Amino acid sequence: MTSRQTPTTDEKSKRGSLRLRLLFTIAAALTPILIFAGFRSYLNAQDSMAERRNQLIEIADRAIDEIEQVLSTVDTLEQIYLPNLARGECSAVYETLAPRIPQLSNIVAFDAGGKVTCSAVGQSSGTVAQPSAFAELKAGKPSVRTDAFFGPRSQAWLFSVLRRIDDENGEFAGAVAFPLRTDELVRTIRLTNLPEDVELAISDGDGQVFGSARIVAVNEDWIEQSTGDPDGVLFVTPTRQFGSLDVVVRSIVDDRMYAIISRPSPGLFSEFSLQPIESVGIPLLSFSLALLAAWLAVDGLVLKWLARLRRLALIYGEGHYNFRIGNEFENAPDEIADFAHSFDRMANRISERDASLRAAITTRDAAVKEIHHRVKNNLQIVASFLNLQRRQVKDSAAREVISAARHRIDALSIVHQTLYQHERLETVHMQPFLEALLSHLAGALGMDETGVRIDSEIAEIDRPADDAIPIALFILEAVTNATKYAFSGHGGVITIRLYEDADEIVLDVIDDGDGVDLDASADNGSTGLGSRLMTAFAKQLRGSIKTSSKPGEGFRVELRMPALPPEKKETNF
Repeated sequence: MTSRQTPTTDEKSKRGSLRLRLLFTIAAALTPILIFAGFRSYLNAQDSMAERRNQLIEIADRAIDEIEQVLSTVDTLEQIYLPNLARGECSAVYETLAPRIPQLSNIVAFDAGGKVTCSAVGQSSGTVAQPSAFAELKAGKPSVRTDAFFGPRSQAWLFSVLRRIDDENGEFAGAVAFPLRTDELVRTIRLTNLPEDVELAISDGDGQVFGSARIVAVNEDWIEQSTGDPDGVLFVTPTRQFGSLDVVVRSIVDDRMYAIISRPSPGLFSEFSLQPIESVGIPLLSFSLALLAAWLAVDGLVLKWLARLRRLALIYGEGHYNFRIGNEFENAPDEIADFAHSFDRMANRISERDASLRAAITTRDAAVKEIHHRVKNNLQIVASFLNLQRRQVKDSAAREVISAARHRIDALSIVHQTLYQHERLETVHMQPFLEALLSHLAGALGMDETGVRIDSEIAEIDRPADDAIPIALFILEAVTNATKYAFSGHGGVITIRLYEDADEIVLDVIDDGDGVDLDASADNGSTGLGSRLMTAFAKQLRGSIKTSSKPGEGFRVELRMPALPPEKKETNF
């Protein structure tokens, strides 16, 4: 072990100096007077903004009531005179309603295709001026209020209220439109008693302003922020001619029309409700100087070196333990330099331990692979012995028993061969493993002579090595049973499917053979060795078996097992 050197008097002095500098920096930045003054200024500014906003909102409420009353009247009269307008009586209805609604510019009716059928003013020709609004009516809306548009006949900007016309079957038959002049709507809201410096106007959803000498258009962001806000939003905007303006934007109806209320802003100091310069300026200046000092000190003494430590940690985190810091932290504060050298020593020790562990793992893997290889060879020798013994046995039943045992041993041999050929000893890649197993079974069971074919649909799935053996033996038993009993000598197809279903792995063995009556089989109580082995393998895999079959419709065995073994499932605490 390397002994740690005792800090010298000069090193202790440097550490003390660093602590003092950081202490004075923090004390200057957290001056209580500055905090109090800033908090008080903030509260006063919020109160001032809220008061100015509330004053303009009160004015906006009156204006909105006037416009909503006009629109409500128009909507009601549209419903009342809808039958007359559907019959083409636009002029007669207009003559009746024009004295009551001075904002009304025209009355127009359209057929289902959007063509004009009657117009109170001008010729009864043309098409609808607002196709998007007409499409909304056609889609089922009873009434739509449009954005502003320029009327070619009236030579004025208009808002239009459209209402759907239905025929006797309830189908869409057209629409009627009541265009309203924007200048008349503005004149309506100006009839209220307003302060001299307050101006009322209206805007459409695109921010175009009508009836204002101060504002030509408002920002689309203002429209977006005000949409859906029943109280309205206060904005402060500079202008060349009128200086700074307070502007409140409030939605009137359907987010198609907005009230714009403006008046000159009191100015910067009043806006933020600042106290006199002697009570706020001095703490603000002190804060600025303290902030500058803290920035220089923390950046030069701490942040720069912390960034280097972070890069060092990332290098070690990527496994580059042989990297050495050299003189990288020679000019760093002593505390940070000690920390960096500790990192360096830690990386050196981890590198040594990592090399030792890698060597041990390599040795272990080689030994485990050799064990699997020898087990596989021994199993093949046992299978050869059984094959020789089978040739000497005359009894056909005994020969079948020996063949079945040899097939099971061959399956175990394939498992061990796959394990020692696989880079990851703890898992088995099921696709090549099962394909090798099925290829062996096809030859061992003589499927070419019997006309039986094996098809496989195996997903890219890895399973623990302990599960590979029971899965292989389960397939062996199922395929052997199907080959023996399913086809009655006429051949067929056995399909092996392995796939994921939610948090389960599903193994299907399906044949298109003769099938059986499962109820009759259950009554007969037939439980062969293959069935008992398959049940045992399913329990070993923590799974469940389901069989389905009907005479003439083949046989299906389904094995469902957990996707992860219990010890590897995630647990939430």
